[in-house]
Amino acid sequence: MSHQPSAAVAVAAAAACLVFGNACGSPPRAADPSPLRWTFDSPEQAAEAVLDALAANDVERLEALALSETEFRTVVWPELPSSRPERGLPFDYAWGDLHQKSNNALRRLIAGQAGRRYQLLAVEFDGESTAYDTYTVHRESRLVVRDEHGAEMQLRFFGSVLERDGEYKVFSFVVD
Repeated sequence: MSHQPSAAVAVAAAAACLVFGNACGSPPRAADPSPLRWTFDSPEQAAEAVLDALAANDVERLEALALSETEFRTVVWPELPSSRPERGLPFDYAWGDLHQKSNNALRRLIAGQAGRRYQLLAVEFDGESTAYDTYTVHRESRLVVRDEHGAEMQLRFFGSVLERDGEYKVFSFVVD
């Protein structure tokens, strides 16, 4: 005697296939890279966060505003030409170099600017923007600010800004 599943069982099985597609023979989906943390709706909001953390001498927050190793590994690195196997550039070297340069630049920034307050007037990019498959890098960030005495100036506190899915994040504090 054959047993036919009830409608409820059939619906549950179909739902399981939708949720666990691979278990029902669907092709595997590529895992989405981990989301970026400390992102903002505009480059101006990202710059404001840097200025606020710098004024408060909040080193931990400043460090968190730039790409983390996980973010670089999962979001940025896979799309960089230097990540191709034929280039022979190991991830650890690329990340280590970027991270060290960013930390050194951040230490200089803190030493020279911590505790100072600036009013952001604009964020401009003097370098080219490079579009990759899932993100764009805007280079040579320049902040147009007003200092505590009302003087307008242009400052370079971080190098590039990463734009992904309408969100912006400081790439690093490297200013070349």
